[in-house]
Amino acid sequence: MKLKRVFQAASAGLVSLVIAACGGGGGGGGGGGGFPMGVAPVVPTANYVNGLSIRITQPASIDKTVYEGQMVPGVLVSGTLSGDVNLLSGKVLVLLVVMPDPLFEEKPAVAINAAAQSASLSMTGKVAPDGPKAYKGNMTVKACLDTACLSEIRVENPQIPYSITVKAGLGLSRKSVDFVTPFGAAVSPVTVPITLPADASSWAVAPTLGATDIFKVEKAADGSPNVVVALQGLMPSASSYKASFSVSATTSDGQKLSRMLDVSVLTNPSNAPYVLSKPDAHFVVKQGTATLAPQQDNYVYFPGNTSDKMSYVDTVMSTPPGVDTSMYPGPNLWLYFRSTNEAGLPRYATKGDSWSTQVQACYGGRCLVPGRYSAQVHFRYAPGGGPVYEIYYPVVMDVVP
Repeated sequence: MKLKRVFQAASAGLVSLVIAACGGGGGGGGGGGGFPMGVAPVVPTANYVNGLSIRITQPASIDKTVYEGQMVPGVLVSGTLSGDVNLLSGKVLVLLVVMPDPLFEEKPAVAINAAAQSASLSMTGKVAPDGPKAYKGNMTVKACLDTACLSEIRVENPQIPYSITVKAGLGLSRKSVDFVTPFGAAVSPVTVPITLPADASSWAVAPTLGATDIFKVEKAADGSPNVVVALQGLMPSASSYKASFSVSATTSDGQKLSRMLDVSVLTNPSNAPYVLSKPDAHFVVKQGTATLAPQQDNYVYFPGNTSDKMSYVDTVMSTPPGVDTSMYPGPNLWLYFRSTNEAGLPRYATKGDSWSTQVQACYGGRCLVPGRYSAQVHFRYAPGGGPVYEIYYPVVMDVVP
């Protein structure tokens, strides 16, 4: 069955849309079809209005090439009115466009200019269907003075040949990645293969919407056409987060194609007493870097509101044998550790606590030599009525030449 798209406009420029069914082969069954409420079927026998006609002046043909997922370019159909335009007074001019392939939106802009004796129909393209294919056929324009087409206006050049080629574009093997995990359990990364257009010059992944900082979504490190989806760390109990990331590709002629990848994580309750979002902090610092390394944050989560039961104990630091650290105001103070617990500030009963770490390989104009410098931050968690847990958080700074 083909859809006959009926675009109706009064001479003042008001637009409405009616859809009627057209054609359809095959036998079988009877009745039950019908039209939408208030819409009469198109009368097959033409009853032309004398003294008025429309000549389609452009386009002579439609020839477009797009990639999968791209918008089909719009088309402007224009025509001139010939004869007595007063015949339009008090009536509507209904333009019917019959197109076998659903490549355009069904609510175009219709404009009538009686003074200039012209009419136009601006058709907006839809997103090209998935699957490479050449769509060819004829778009047929018909004009009437009523929605039932009882009074038809003769159209000259009513058929417009079209050829719309959809090329293989950017494709994702799946549209979403959804993690479901118990509290305290790590999830494995998920690889999403992608298909690039043959003439792709580059491609990228970028955060778009939602809790994008919860997820790590990036191109595969081995250079393959894959997107790797992972979590930045473990999540609180009974929590859920969602985000969207854009996967885009640029073709050799500068066109940008994009697809959306939706990701989510649901963390269900479990018997874990606590969870560290990240197991440690690791810094790599080039020798001679005088500034602080970028801050790394971490969180500890609890099943209930018991964060006030965790306290800072101490930090044990170690350096390679024989390394001079006397440039620091205290022994081995290359580590900057900031925590509410450590600061002795009031603690509140919540489901989580946080801290941040930074490192600095130079102080007072003197710098550490290359090597591995490590520290272990010690917390103690003592929930009421339960065992005591010793929580250790390793911090490593690798100073490299």
